[in-house]
Amino acid sequence: MERARELIRPYTTRPGVIGIYLVGSASRPFRDRLSDYDIEVAVDDVAYAHLTDEERHTFVVHEGPPQKVDHEFYLRPWSELESMVGSTWDLDHFPFQHAVVLHDPTGRLSELLGRLAHLPHEVRDARRRVHYLEGAWGMRRASKCLERDDPLNAHLVAGEAALAVAKLLFLQEGSWPSTRHWTRQELALLGVPADLVSLLEEALLTPEPSRVTPLLERVDRFLDEEGETFHKDRMGLFHWAVLTDAGKAAFRAWAAR
Repeated sequence: MERARELIRPYTTRPGVIGIYLVGSASRPFRDRLSDYDIEVAVDDVAYAHLTDEERHTFVVHEGPPQKVDHEFYLRPWSELESMVGSTWDLDHFPFQHAVVLHDPTGRLSELLGRLAHLPHEVRDARRRVHYLEGAWGMRRASKCLERDDPLNAHLVAGEAALAVAKLLFLQEGSWPSTRHWTRQELALLGVPADLVSLLEEALLTPEPSRVTPLLERVDRFLDEEGETFHKDRMGLFHWAVLTDAGKAAFRAWAAR
């Protein structure tokens, strides 16, 4: 973290800078030799309007080996960050759950990042229903595609279904779904059972009934162990999704598209 604090020094005195924070794998315990420092700078809208594209996004490449981006600065206008509070994109929320505030002289940044990171109960409840149905429907459709000897469709459908299951697991543990490329690590940190994650991987790679059925049964057992009941009335869930205004709105907002 000291390296990140050194990198931001030139930005702390720039006009219009409201605050600076670190996101990405550098803010997480699984940072590795391929990780860079993703640093974002919140800037008031007037100052942002006078910046060039080169000033709004800068990065430095380390030639290696391995060659990689060492660090990058991404400047964001304050109004953009504020507008993301009600966003239906996980990327507008998940990073801020773990963002490390490096510079915040007025406290405005920390307050806004807290609102971005907050997962409303009603969102969590609706999304768990949506992704539970997406995962079950999608995995079974993927199996049918394999039976039709159509592996491309099978893996495309299985990919969306596996993603839905992963989102369900995140939300069940009270987290916005993570960025895709750290899914396994983030699920482990949340305490999701390793055998469940392994079954998810197996069904994704080979979405045949012998892999899909154990996964879906394990998901149900996991929810049972967590004391949940929303998944038990499957016909009721189906009717909620296709017949009620609330279910239709939830699928429009949160389902794969």
